[in-house]
Amino acid sequence: MAAYYFLRDILSVASKHPFYKWDIEYPPNAEEIAQLLEQTTTTPDLRTFPLTHKQDLYTIIQRLSADDSPQNDFRRSAYSSITGGGSGGVPMLFLTDSTENRKHRYTAGQFLKTCGLVKPRDWILTVHVSGGFYRSLDLLSEMFENAGGSVLTAGHTMAVADVVDALIKYRVNVLSGGSSPILQILNYIASSTPEKQKALKIDKIIYTSETLGRPQRDFIRSVLGPVSICSVLGSCEAGPWAVANLALTGEPEDEAVEFIYDSRTMIIEILPLEATEIPRENMQDLPELPEGSVGMIVQTSLQRLRNPLVRYITGDVGSLHPLPAAAQAVLPPDEVQHLRMIRARGRDKRFSFKWVGRYFEFHTIREIMRTPEWGVLQWQLILDVEEPSPAVILEVRVLLSTAETAGQISQDELIEKLKIFFAATGNSEHLFKVTFVGDDQGFVLSTTGNKVMSFVDRSLPT
Repeated sequence: MAAYYFLRDILSVASKHPFYKWDIEYPPNAEEIAQLLEQTTTTPDLRTFPLTHKQDLYTIIQRLSADDSPQNDFRRSAYSSITGGGSGGVPMLFLTDSTENRKHRYTAGQFLKTCGLVKPRDWILTVHVSGGFYRSLDLLSEMFENAGGSVLTAGHTMAVADVVDALIKYRVNVLSGGSSPILQILNYIASSTPEKQKALKIDKIIYTSETLGRPQRDFIRSVLGPVSICSVLGSCEAGPWAVANLALTGEPEDEAVEFIYDSRTMIIEILPLEATEIPRENMQDLPELPEGSVGMIVQTSLQRLRNPLVRYITGDVGSLHPLPAAAQAVLPPDEVQHLRMIRARGRDKRFSFKWVGRYFEFHTIREIMRTPEWGVLQWQLILDVEEPSPAVILEVRVLLSTAETAGQISQDELIEKLKIFFAATGNSEHLFKVTFVGDDQGFVLSTTGNKVMSFVDRSLPT
């Protein structure tokens, strides 16, 4: 089976798949797919396919997953994973072909090796999540091994103290996991004895999930020294598809992360943010934004044939850029021509929330939380109802750095500054509170990936 497929073949299957043709009951089976590919000689214009929304996929997947009819090929030889993300959305079970998935993992591992994230002598300890249908631990472990690394699967339930002891005992040089548990481990290390800190051999961090911004990266290096910081980007819908290596792309000036991806495995379109409001019948007239322009990230996977992913709205915004000259100079010449760089800027920054008659923009909140004197590692906003009254409470949960050089202001001073920012004075002061947590377990976590959700709205009726 190929590592990637021709776009014409993917669109041919998609044209007969209920993901995109809602009047079709079941996906084509293996014989029908083979016939479709034999009959396909030209590549349709990708823009003739409408944009794909997560909720539309979820509706179809929910129906197909629960239908055990022998005619339903969706459930045959399927690799299943689940997503809920960090935005509090509805968890979605996503099924792909199990053989396609194994090939995808191998290709992704080779890509990690090509981009310098994993080297053959690396010993990698991973604290990724497993269980509850979540496949992060086995996915990343297999990718690291396919890249040539040696892996210790600590998982997300291993005590932090035991993780640190294992890092020392096995002379591990790479720590990998979601950004939240990595920060929790680093916080523990920062408060450990100098002897224990000196015994660590970590020279690289590979994180997933939430972005590690500049304050978090500075904190990591204040504890471990000048370590390499890398990331893997993926989702259960698209699988792993891009990597970040600051040694190749340089240190970003803002919170954006520059990822490298292979255009043979993924097609990325950057579309205007208002694209979601355009009727389906007018999609063909929608212009793609030029290089460097920030817009909505839409992806078409060239590694998903049986259950194609075509023009999927990721919910993130970003921009496409040329591969930096520094990266081109060190990457294999025969690979460089296929590689592209995407500057991912996180979730759609149009989103905001309203409290006591005021709108608060998430990008502004992220900026203020990066204030160096505050020493904030992670934060979370929670809207809740003050029962029995309908008044809405805004709670800010904060994890502070334990490093001696961080957090130059006291907790009381930080509370006052947050009150000023959120205008929590006068009649609204009693509806505002700040909670300081000791680790990521003090936050509300997503039910599937144990991710810290930046915003949780409990004020809506259930």
